[in-house]
Amino acid sequence: MIIFKDKLDGISKKVIVMEITGKEEMLKHLPDRPKFILKLYLLQVILIMIISVIILFILDLLPRFLPSIRWLASLEPYIPFIGSLFWILGGLTIVHVVWRKRDKLIARDKRTAFQKSVKYSFTGIPLVFGGIIHGFLPVSWLATKIFSFSDPQKPLTNLFETSIGKIIASVAGNPNYNDMIPRIIFSVLFLILAVVNILRTIFVLGINNASMLYVYYPEESKIVDKKIYSIVRHPLYVSVYLIAISVVISNFSVFSIGISIIFAACFSYHIFGIEEKELIERFGDDFRKYRKTTPALIIHPKNWGNFIRFLIGREF
Repeated sequence: MIIFKDKLDGISKKVIVMEITGKEEMLKHLPDRPKFILKLYLLQVILIMIISVIILFILDLLPRFLPSIRWLASLEPYIPFIGSLFWILGGLTIVHVVWRKRDKLIARDKRTAFQKSVKYSFTGIPLVFGGIIHGFLPVSWLATKIFSFSDPQKPLTNLFETSIGKIIASVAGNPNYNDMIPRIIFSVLFLILAVVNILRTIFVLGINNASMLYVYYPEESKIVDKKIYSIVRHPLYVSVYLIAISVVISNFSVFSIGISIIFAACFSYHIFGIEEKELIERFGDDFRKYRKTTPALIIHPKNWGNFIRFLIGREF
């Protein structure tokens, strides 16, 4: 944190600037890129996520745009699942290039190896998140508001998009049941928790760790088992699953639950089949011991207090 004084109209004011840790370490390994490259990467991530969600939404509506195509109409209930699965798997496949090309890029020129690979991270990750953000969309409601579409062509589509609570209430003889407000409240709470954890993890533990810099420069890395890492091995990925929970609650439908399960399953493979495998190669028995004592993603109830302290910026 940098604190300095600024004078404005004769009044001395304190200005606090929060500096992201690890920024200099990351820029050091981007030797041929301008210093504002991280801002461009952030813009890239945001744009890819927005474009991804728009494309997935349009794909959801293709059967209503082209009602004369029968095979497309028959796929209508399943297109949201297929679209998100394709997007999430595609994004993770791009991210995995960081590992697949590592040895080749390092052998060619270790100085610029990370610089040449980082583009895959900042392309694949937003594609993955576009796939899960897709689960927040109330597709039929948006279709009616934006394009004035009528009901979906297939009754199963409407069933998949309807809140499970509302379906149960209707079967029980209460068709006027509406759980939208509590769903939105709890979904937003989990989403806020996820976003705060992402920001705190990046600011405290460094963008260099989040960007997988040490996959290419393992000699500069070390096992950190203090602070948030003392209670969970992958604090940044905790937010990934909090977002998945938020998606489930947002609509509490077959649609949102299915997309969240797809997302969680694909990301779990990435964590345990790719990242932790590399960490074992890098740290050996030290990481194996750390893995035995510290959970990967689920924070033990006795550590919830410490997790809250971390989120609000207090030491523990």
